[in-house]
Amino acid sequence: MLSDEEKRELKEMGASERVRNDFRVMRRNSQAIAERIGVDQLARWLTSINRICPVNPKSRRPVHDADMRL
Repeated sequence: MLSDEEKRELKEMGASERVRNDFRVMRRNSQAIAERIGVDQLARWLTSINRICPVNPKSRRPVHDADMRL
C-alpha cells in the first residue's frame, strides 16, 4: 500500500509534462533498439551474459511436455 505522500508524489510526476515526455523518449528509444537487433547480435549478447553469469547445468530441471513448439 502506498502512503499518502507517495501517492501525492506519483500524481505530481504524472502531471509533469517533462516527466511524461522523458518516458515517451525512453519508450521510443527502447522500441527502436528492439527493432534493430538481429539474431547474430542476440546470440553474441546471450553468449556474453552466459560467460558473466554462468548457470550450473545441473541446477536446471528437465522440461517434460508433450507439445514443445516455439
